[in-house]
Amino acid sequence: MSAQWTIGRPGPTVMAQRGGKARSGGVRSLERGLAVLAAMNRRKLPSVMELARDTRLPRPTVYRLLETLSRAGYVSRSSPNDRYCLARRVRTLSDGFVEDDWIADIASPLMDRFTRDVVWPVALMTFEEGRMLVRQTTHEASTLSIDHGMVGRTLPMLRTAAGRCYLAFCPLEERRAILQMLSRSKAPDDRWAREPQRLNKLLDAIRAKGFAIQDREINPRTTGLAVPVRLGVRVLASMSAIWISSAMTIEKAETELYRPLAAISLGIAEAIRERALAQASSLANGGVPARKDT
Repeated sequence: MSAQWTIGRPGPTVMAQRGGKARSGGVRSLERGLAVLAAMNRRKLPSVMELARDTRLPRPTVYRLLETLSRAGYVSRSSPNDRYCLARRVRTLSDGFVEDDWIADIASPLMDRFTRDVVWPVALMTFEEGRMLVRQTTHEASTLSIDHGMVGRTLPMLRTAAGRCYLAFCPLEERRAILQMLSRSKAPDDRWAREPQRLNKLLDAIRAKGFAIQDREINPRTTGLAVPVRLGVRVLASMSAIWISSAMTIEKAETELYRPLAAISLGIAEAIRERALAQASSLANGGVPARKDT
């Protein structure tokens, strides 16, 4: 399980009911405490002022919440700069969460190896409700990463390398269904779904290359290259390598990152197939399928 954990939807963690009553049946102090923890997950050593801005809570309230969380062991203070960080006990909040086992057991070690070898971070994203959900990353392990707290965020399909990659390689009927859903969306990020000629040309080019590129469209400072994780005709996920745009050209990234990234994808698919065969063999022999560690 990743050390990262998130609460709720992506973006700033906002407490909308500052002046009004708490929602019926809700506990406002708990909601505020969770909002502060989620905001801390997206920053390294945040200050009280930064947390107050991210959550839209008054600074005295943030101070009180941090003191409470500190006494409970979830937050620690970094002196003398009056900044705070998540403490080890936050890991207990995710112990009961069950992730798809192939992400934790198979994909995560291969992703870690990628970042050890090439230094740049990599992210695994799956399709969910018309967007790409970040399921695992190595941002925290990369000294060159400028993004933190990405796990749990969702990103638009048509403006990201991961989303475009997923669409390009998923089965035709699935692609049609996704684009039909996106075409009814009023979100600016989904407008390409109403331009089928332009989009189909882009997706054809991605299939021809074997990967998709995201050129500074979400974050002007970074660029991404994504490949599909395929199991037969099904696309399980997209795998994206992310680098600082000023540090490397797209052409150089294609040369240096595409092959190791594609190797991760193939490695994941092969390990999943091997695990499935082992489990099927065990069942056929009357045994209990064992969980295979990779």
